[in-house]
Amino acid sequence: MFEYFFQLIGVEPHIFLLLIAGSAFAGFVDSICGGGGLISIPVLLMGGFTPVQAIAANKLQGTLGALASTQYYLKKGVIDIHVLCKIAGGAAVGGLLGTIAANVIGNHFMGKIMPMMLIAMAVYFAVSPDVSDQECKPRLGLFVMAATLIPLIGFYDGFFGPGAGTFYLISLISIAGFAITKAMAYSRILNLVSNAASLILFIALGKMVWGAGVAMSLGEVVGVYAGSHLVHKHGARLVRPLVVIACVAMAIKFIMQ
Repeated sequence: MFEYFFQLIGVEPHIFLLLIAGSAFAGFVDSICGGGGLISIPVLLMGGFTPVQAIAANKLQGTLGALASTQYYLKKGVIDIHVLCKIAGGAAVGGLLGTIAANVIGNHFMGKIMPMMLIAMAVYFAVSPDVSDQECKPRLGLFVMAATLIPLIGFYDGFFGPGAGTFYLISLISIAGFAITKAMAYSRILNLVSNAASLILFIALGKMVWGAGVAMSLGEVVGVYAGSHLVHKHGARLVRPLVVIACVAMAIKFIMQ
């Protein structure tokens, strides 16, 4: 029976297990501080998939992982549906437009820009007094954010992707004034929306490898539940240092490529 299953999905058993293990770790990291794509995409490439197939499978993984994280935060009462309705549309539009742009013009140049952006994020999380478990005064209203910053980050998520969840997180903390646990919850939802919009287009273009996507999604959901529980329990004490470490590690990875 298992042999038939692996033949059906077109993935060897040892590759399937590699993808589940790698995506579980990626989902754990992503749910705490973002940047899980820089773990899961190399795992997919190690499994023998092309870069386009890896990105498509990562979008399925990211969508289902963010869905699991969203469901967790909804159960915990962290998310206000009225706030969510105000900000989600911009992420969807941005994600769709970013994916179209990536397929038209390519995104290879982003690897040169990313290290500077990631180092800036690490410095912000290391020193900013806004990063705490207390809400602060917003600098922009949610409607303004929904029409400006959120679509831009959604566009980046569809266009390139790695670190998008951290960009959402920073904007919700520094601009909307959210406490860190609340910001993490909403950043996961926004990541879900922009990922889902991008995923739909990848499927429409016939670029999805379903076997890889299913394997990655299984591991992602396990990792996300574990990470979301820790964020809800420990808040800024956990997220602040891990975001700094993750951003520096991602910057080093891009510099070494």
